[in-house]
Amino acid sequence: MKSLVCNNEAARLEALYQYQILDTPPEEAFDDIAFLAAQICNTPIALINLIDANRQWFKAKVGLDVQEMPRDTGFGSICIESGEILIIPDTLADERFATNHIVTYPGFCVRFYAGVPLLAPGGEAIGTLCIGDRVPRQISPKQVEALQAFSRLVVRQLEIRREFAQLASIKQEYKQGQEALLDIVTDAIVVQDLDNKILLWNKNSEELYGWKSEEAIGKQSDELFSTEPLPQNLEIFQTVLKDGSWQGELQKTSKSGKKLIVESRWTLINSEHSQAKSIFVIDTDITQKKQLEKQFLRAQRVESIGTLTSGIAHDLNNVLSPILMSAHLLKSKNCDQQTNQMLSIIESNAKRGADLVKQVLSFTRGIEGNVQGQAAIRPCTVLQVKHLILEIQQIISQTFPKSITVYTEIQEDLLPICANSTQLHQVLINLCLNARDAMPTGGTLTISAENIWIDETYVSMHIEATVGAYIILAVADTGLGINSEILDKIFEPFFTTKELGQGTGLGLSTVMRIIKEYGGFITVSSFVGKGTKFKVYLPAVNQVPIPLLEDTEILTGSGECILVVDDETAIQEITKTSLENYNYRAITAGDGIEALAVYAQHKDKISAVIIDMMMSKMDGATTIRTLQNINPLLPIIVVSGLVTSDQVPIDKIDEHTAFLPKPYTTQELLKTLHAVISQ
Repeated sequence: MKSLVCNNEAARLEALYQYQILDTPPEEAFDDIAFLAAQICNTPIALINLIDANRQWFKAKVGLDVQEMPRDTGFGSICIESGEILIIPDTLADERFATNHIVTYPGFCVRFYAGVPLLAPGGEAIGTLCIGDRVPRQISPKQVEALQAFSRLVVRQLEIRREFAQLASIKQEYKQGQEALLDIVTDAIVVQDLDNKILLWNKNSEELYGWKSEEAIGKQSDELFSTEPLPQNLEIFQTVLKDGSWQGELQKTSKSGKKLIVESRWTLINSEHSQAKSIFVIDTDITQKKQLEKQFLRAQRVESIGTLTSGIAHDLNNVLSPILMSAHLLKSKNCDQQTNQMLSIIESNAKRGADLVKQVLSFTRGIEGNVQGQAAIRPCTVLQVKHLILEIQQIISQTFPKSITVYTEIQEDLLPICANSTQLHQVLINLCLNARDAMPTGGTLTISAENIWIDETYVSMHIEATVGAYIILAVADTGLGINSEILDKIFEPFFTTKELGQGTGLGLSTVMRIIKEYGGFITVSSFVGKGTKFKVYLPAVNQVPIPLLEDTEILTGSGECILVVDDETAIQEITKTSLENYNYRAITAGDGIEALAVYAQHKDKISAVIIDMMMSKMDGATTIRTLQNINPLLPIIVVSGLVTSDQVPIDKIDEHTAFLPKPYTTQELLKTLHAVISQ
């Protein structure tokens, strides 16, 4: 019976090419089929012959040394054209074949030929399985059946081979897809065998750790991360083998030496026989996250300190207020020189204590403002820095170790600047404290101030500068110096080189913030082992500095009656006495409820109210609103040792109201009182 054979040459070649078999190396499966065909048929020649467009190519061969021959040579083309078994008992006896090259050529001399077409699943004859001999002969029907079976085996083997190739291609695509997916993810992914040899190292591992894939794969993980604690790795390894997974934080070091913190997840991979095979590791870089957490905790700690400090400051201000006013009152009594000198010392130190409290409050409010995303804006005045430097010199001379010598160098005609004295005090104190810490065994601290004109050339080299007159405040030490590698980082918030608990890392960042608020800038130069010098550049102004309040005329009253409301008895009494000493009359109240009762009784003769914000029973804010409802034009001075003017519930434009922070001097109180009453 004839087979259904496709005679379309294009379709036949397409069927052949889909196997991608031509010009491939020998394969054992095909060689075995050719060998068995020769053995069963007892012939010296057997071929698996695949017929191309212009050639016959032998995938497997027995008894011939050639790999291919022209298509019109031999009998293969005849066999596939007929689509049937072709048997030629004696080639010389048949004039159709007697003159064929493989019959007449001495190297071949084929006298017997039997070929079976290799039929693809679509019926295309792509070649032959054939046997041959150099003498005429016959084959039995069983041998013919064997050849037919072998031909089907050849085609089946071609199909299997193609399916394997397709599977291999799919597997390769799948592998490439996996690798692409591993490279897309933002985590470092590593696969290592049970001997810690690295098998896979994705792109993000390269970026995170610094080693290229070709550097890492094949190496022991301990070779790359040699600085990691070995007992910890062994413990993790044992946990993974026991439980199948592990998760936790690890500290690692990159190729460049950078310290990293990673969230690491280890998963055991089993073979198809459920045997432990390798470990799949995912590392997520959380270094920045941990740093932010640390900074957040520091910020919380500083905020808590600020809250605590505010409470302490309130109590301290209530203590300092009567001291300041009492000292001034006693000095006005024409005491002897020695007594006046002692009172001046008391007054001076009380003022210094008040200033220190203000600095602490200013600092903590600045930090709170930064944490909440709000700028802490404070009023600035025209001031002469000389007085501030001399005050700083006195403070540090009394508080710094005696092994540190303090010098000041101030230009005679130093220009004034526009700034807030408390903030500028904070800048200098921070710089001086850093200088002290840099000289643990002693040294020289120099504070200097001089005028400078910044021209366009200087501006071109310093982007923060503008053309004009500046003053330079310099703080220099002969201490340890700062390493050049970290010099650019010292102004970053929370950056510190001090040991844990020794510093917050906020000092220089606060200095930078304050200086920028006033249009200035700061530079630093340092040499390890020789010392450090900070230069603060602040714009100068052509205005006369505001004189100290102590130098101005004290304003007295004209017999006006003032209601003093404060829950501190000492402040009530000293305020009442001071007012009466300067031609005022005074009535006191210990809380808001009593103040309202007193005012209701004497409202016709009360000219103004001095009221504390923080009181028991009824606070200052409620009392103020109630008083203003009774008399909208009532002059009110709000005093507080804690809140700022921005937190006081008064109309900032109203000329009948004012804010006076505790502790205050008698001069400050009288000046403020005169201002609100005269309106």
